[in-house]
Amino acid sequence: MLFRTQLRIKADVDQTFPKVLMAGRYVNEDTVESERPLKVCAEAGRKCVRNIHQYPVLSAEWIALVDSLKQLSRLVQLEGRMPVNPKVLEAQGRDMDSEGTLWDQETHENAIRILVEEAKVNLCLRMMYDFKRWQQNPAERQATIEEAIKAYDSTEMQLEQKCVQFEECLGTLLRKAFMHVETLQLMDIPLLIEHCVFILQACFSSLGDSLGEARLQESVVLYYFSSLMKHAEALNNSELLARSREFQLVELAVSHFLRFAEQFPEDLKYSLADGLAAMADNEDFMTEWESFFPSPDAKATFLMLQEKLTAPILEEKPEKRREIRPLLDFFNAIKRSMAWKLQVFFYLHVADTAESYMSEGQRLVIARTVEAGKAASTVHRRFAVLAEEEDVIELRCSQIG
Repeated sequence: MLFRTQLRIKADVDQTFPKVLMAGRYVNEDTVESERPLKVCAEAGRKCVRNIHQYPVLSAEWIALVDSLKQLSRLVQLEGRMPVNPKVLEAQGRDMDSEGTLWDQETHENAIRILVEEAKVNLCLRMMYDFKRWQQNPAERQATIEEAIKAYDSTEMQLEQKCVQFEECLGTLLRKAFMHVETLQLMDIPLLIEHCVFILQACFSSLGDSLGEARLQESVVLYYFSSLMKHAEALNNSELLARSREFQLVELAVSHFLRFAEQFPEDLKYSLADGLAAMADNEDFMTEWESFFPSPDAKATFLMLQEKLTAPILEEKPEKRREIRPLLDFFNAIKRSMAWKLQVFFYLHVADTAESYMSEGQRLVIARTVEAGKAASTVHRRFAVLAEEEDVIELRCSQIG
């Protein structure tokens, strides 16, 4: 019965898609007939959405669910090719300074809108999270596949293909949904952060030199990260930042991008740059940004984004400099903080020569006359910085060795 339902929905959608594209050509015509295919397709999409439930991986119900996800993903792709609807600009009460919401934007995203209206986005995230955990458990995964081969008389390759389709289609739906702040406001943000961290950590431990298909979670997770940073201030900003710091989400995302920078699509790079720029423009983040980088190595790693991310973007699209200006300014802030530490290291090295003349608690005042770049030696003594003025730095000896 379930399979027959899926086939009927697939037939409805397949018959409607050509009409949707045809209607898109005449979207400016104020006729009921031109909008009818859109409504029919939305109805078919709603049927697919209502079929979304959590089932054991590779069960009969789960395999049938993959077909619904494929239809929804196909609908999303086709809607993205349709021309915008200019009539929404005439809607009263619409915020003209924004791109609109899922309900009053110019672009067509019926599938995503229905997913939100039916309260299925959190469920989809949970399904994806559980699927990836299953996938990362070799023993459980192999046992499930062997059982499914016997039950359905299928080959392992066919079942693997179903898994890929599930991940790609569901990942597309989540990526598109998370682009909208109204979706994230309804989300279990701690679970989303946990999912991102799980994927990034798994990549660190299991991936080789190849990232794999661009629509798999190993790539798409950076879209999720970007959406979180972009909309953080419209969410529970303090909790989001606290959890990101606790799980070292920023470090993980940056390291993952740098490792596979050459393999990511251009669209993802633009998205990541926008997300990081929004993070750097987040007032709460900037008041405590150094706590997100617990070591000089973490700062140095982040600065590598200049070469791997922002420089190529600006070379290809110089007009994006204004959009990512907060990120460029943040790079400079990190450099200044690192240069200051180099200066302190040099002063401490100079102070080290006076150790026999200093006792616990004594102070040493050193003129700031040396460039930071000359600091090249390791400091073996510890001094606390007490005060910084324009021309001098004051240090207290805290350890005599």
